[in-house]
Amino acid sequence: MIQECSIPFSASYTHLEQQWAFGPSFWSGGNSSRSVGVATLVRGRCFTVDSVTELEGGRALVVDGSWAGEPVRLINVYAPSDVGERRELFQRLRPQLVTSRTIMMGGDFNCILESGGRCGTRAKEGWMDDGAKLLAEMVGEASLTDVIGSMGADARNFTWSRPDGSVRSRIDFVFTSRSVRIRQHSMVTVHFSDHRAIRFQGELTGKFLTGPGTWKLNSSLLGREDVQEELRRTYSEWQDMKDTFQSIGEWWEWVKGRIQDFFKNVGRKAARGRKREFSRLQQQLQELHDLQLRGWDVMNPLEAFKKELSEHFHEESRRIIFRSKVENLEKGEKCNSFFFKKVHSAHTPLVQLRNREGFLCDTKEDIRKAVTDFYGDLYSEKRSDGDQAERFLAGIPRKVSTPAREVLNAPLTLEELHIAVKSFKSGKTPGSDGLPIEFYTSLWDLVGPDLLELYEEMEQEGVMPHTLREGTIALLYKHKGERCDLKNWRPISLLNVDYKMLAKTMVNRLKSAMGELVHPDQTCGVPGRRVADSLALIRDTIQYITDRNIHAALVCLDQEKAFDRVSHEFMERVLQGFGLGERFCNYVRIMYTDIFSSVMVNGWKTDPFPIRSGVRQGCPLSPSLFVLVIELLAEYIRKNPNIRGIPTPGDAKKEVKCSLYMDDVTLFCTDGKSVQSLLEACKDFGKASGAKINVDKSQAKLFGRWDLCNEPLPFPVEAGLVKILGIWFGGPGAAAKSWNERLAKVKQKLGLWSLRHLSIEGKALVLRNDALPVLQYVTQAWPLLANVARAVNSMVFHFVWHSKMDRVKRTVMHKEHRKGGKAVPDIPTILRAFFVCGCVRITLTNENKDHSAYKVFRFFLLPVWRRLGWDKWENATMFNWDLPWYYKEIEKFVVEFGLNCVTPSLWKPRTIHRLIRSRDTTEPVSDLPPATATRVWENVSSPSLTNRHKDIAWMAVKGGLPVRSFMHSRGLCPHRECPRGCPAEETTYHLFWACPFAQRLRGALKQEMEAHIPYPNITHHSVLYGLFPKTHSVEAIQGCWRILCCIKDILLYARTRLVTNGEVVSREACRRMVLNLLRDYTDKDNKEGEKEEEL
Repeated sequence: MIQECSIPFSASYTHLEQQWAFGPSFWSGGNSSRSVGVATLVRGRCFTVDSVTELEGGRALVVDGSWAGEPVRLINVYAPSDVGERRELFQRLRPQLVTSRTIMMGGDFNCILESGGRCGTRAKEGWMDDGAKLLAEMVGEASLTDVIGSMGADARNFTWSRPDGSVRSRIDFVFTSRSVRIRQHSMVTVHFSDHRAIRFQGELTGKFLTGPGTWKLNSSLLGREDVQEELRRTYSEWQDMKDTFQSIGEWWEWVKGRIQDFFKNVGRKAARGRKREFSRLQQQLQELHDLQLRGWDVMNPLEAFKKELSEHFHEESRRIIFRSKVENLEKGEKCNSFFFKKVHSAHTPLVQLRNREGFLCDTKEDIRKAVTDFYGDLYSEKRSDGDQAERFLAGIPRKVSTPAREVLNAPLTLEELHIAVKSFKSGKTPGSDGLPIEFYTSLWDLVGPDLLELYEEMEQEGVMPHTLREGTIALLYKHKGERCDLKNWRPISLLNVDYKMLAKTMVNRLKSAMGELVHPDQTCGVPGRRVADSLALIRDTIQYITDRNIHAALVCLDQEKAFDRVSHEFMERVLQGFGLGERFCNYVRIMYTDIFSSVMVNGWKTDPFPIRSGVRQGCPLSPSLFVLVIELLAEYIRKNPNIRGIPTPGDAKKEVKCSLYMDDVTLFCTDGKSVQSLLEACKDFGKASGAKINVDKSQAKLFGRWDLCNEPLPFPVEAGLVKILGIWFGGPGAAAKSWNERLAKVKQKLGLWSLRHLSIEGKALVLRNDALPVLQYVTQAWPLLANVARAVNSMVFHFVWHSKMDRVKRTVMHKEHRKGGKAVPDIPTILRAFFVCGCVRITLTNENKDHSAYKVFRFFLLPVWRRLGWDKWENATMFNWDLPWYYKEIEKFVVEFGLNCVTPSLWKPRTIHRLIRSRDTTEPVSDLPPATATRVWENVSSPSLTNRHKDIAWMAVKGGLPVRSFMHSRGLCPHRECPRGCPAEETTYHLFWACPFAQRLRGALKQEMEAHIPYPNITHHSVLYGLFPKTHSVEAIQGCWRILCCIKDILLYARTRLVTNGEVVSREACRRMVLNLLRDYTDKDNKEGEKEEEL
């Protein structure tokens, strides 16, 4: 790779390519300066070219190709000396590092990446500029390796020096993917340049190269009107060809192949169009640069083309955001390191695996074989022991009712298929056919009847078409144990949507029967039951055992690959035993007949293998099927007199024996004989169903004076706390440990979110949707602790302000927009409400009043409900006066917020939080009456503004902007005066209204404002609060308010550049930036108008 070639821009470089006779060569020139120009020369004929892209003429050249069959990307860079231009080039370069190809990137980057990277004049001064920081970040994200390595103390590693040697630096680099094994490297002095050449020998190992994966439809193509019209027309033609096929299944398989071809062609055309447009813009930009060097005045068209080119790169960034599968929270949010980290994390290869013989393998072929062997064995047929199966099947206590059976076995309808398809979330990874849910929803009127016809044919023929039987298994690391052990990876089956649609329809039918068939001990897969029920039962039973010093053992069973070992034969007999009906059982049998899967490993598919056992993780029907199967084990344990549980308070005839959530089974036993009987029952159930208990990973926790029993246990005994369903139990400190674990996860999440340049509005959304659910889970067992509440508040507002200093009071931040706040969630109050609401739901609105768990809850909570007046006193009911510490939070919360009058039926978290927030008062605005304050808050939170402008307008009113007056009051600035030399104190009022610079900038935009409102009518109340005479129309006020918000944005930007960098941004430059912001508003309005027209 050669840089600084002094090549002028040209439409063709054939004359230069002919001078390199040893293989292909690629050239790029430019007219931006005399020295620009890069060339990539390849020796030998083993390199085949796929594409060549000039990111910037003479500055960055990207060549995609294959080297001995392995896909590579060669990136040649000659970075500008100007920091701003260099950073802009690196931003354009960034998306090119998101690829499955092996990367080799080299060139003159014109910056240093280490403090020792320069010696001589200014060696230590500002050694790492913004461009260098961005480059280092990009290299880290893409997991690239510096060929030469760190500088150390060896001056011979400098790549450039002045002739007299007074200044030397290392500004030339070669970065490669980690899959390139560097054999040797050196630096060579050449006579024709003041730079030294970097020479290295590397080997493409091919071990860690990721494969192409599977094709997936880019659902954004479905939003194009021309694509929709063409697809609908073509699909109608395909429908006319049904009669030429032997079956609907055969026709549907053919149609899906044609759909793939259709969208692949559309995608290729779109990619070619983007490339042609980019080449056109790049060529015209170079021509304008050439004219500018000759003295022509081409400033305006030059700026216009630069903007178009910038939009092209933003579009590339939007594709990165799409690939990151992350919601773009802010309109116009740039694609920053957050999204690149998300994309790169998905490409982390599986580099080593232990095969069935126990040896580590690290080649592509050996890894794929190890995976195929492991999952082929795992999903092999599990024979069901007939005698044991009959024993457990005989214990089925309940059969489905007649009305529920009629629902299960009714003929399929188009309406229920439509309900199923609408229930799927968009943006999810499709199966092997690449067709996402968005395809089916957008063409449902055409596709729906064909699918109904297909499913009816499947019922008659007893088999599914090929692609419905096919699954692609994706591996998710469990984050425990060795990565090289496949037992520590969770197999998730990516199934095609046409299969999942049928499975979801069956689930919707089965829901009506699950409550009848499954005991209340099992809280998964049954409408109305929640994991909180299981957690609360475990917590209160432990508390009861501890209070009464009952000798007991809590046993947590670990089932090895529980989902994957279920015998299909036994599962079918279970469904029949519950009396689910012929049609339903027939559909389930069809969905598990001749099914097969392949595993996706590093982007490569393994050979397919049959699935003869297990329920598919990723299939909507699987949880319900598994719950019905394991219900037979739970029922056997409940009825087994040799397994003694904990007596229920107030009803010694009933016992608390087990609590289940899916495959998580927690049991309570009171003697060693019970534990042994439990283990025997599990072994027998394994013979019947294929299940296998992992004794070594199961654990027991002992309570009371168990040591006097002198009975050894077959499970490892845990002396400390035990973790069940993600929550810690078993002694003092369990609640604190549970909270601290979740708090650490939220801190990690918010740290990643901090990489995105979000407004306060966007951060509030993150806190509600991403942070709160993580913490809320703990409230299903434990109330919020006081020290955790303080830590949560500190963490929340550090994230909001990106510093430890709050600019506005926290109580104000929690208020709604219309009351002068920013709707930042009051997470501690919300978490406290979640805990109390959960307790109310379990005991006061629980329908299973005969269930022993309900009686345990009432035993502890009845005194609380009596004091609050929520429950009648029952003398016959046994209760506990000594309230556990965690239940004391209920009365405290109710009294603190005065919620005694709220009836139990209204105790839902959202209702309670809304009631608490309704008591907030509206924030006053200085020098304005209270009635006007409401108008101000409506203005600063206007939906017509961008989130950034909402933030600036709000902080301007609340006095939270970092002007000198504010900073001086906090002891952060020694001066109060305006940094532009005004004698006045720099307040928000001065910055946006009184400062002469602000006045001159408004004057320069007088024409734009007068298009809406006469200039003399604009006062400081208009600028700061958005208040205008009521004689003007709403549209005029909105238009002028937008202009003033854009002016405030740029005034704040220019002021920040002046204070932090000493950089003076001219009034004319500010005016142009304001106009650019206004153009963005215009574009936004036009797009929204187009959407409304489409609707």
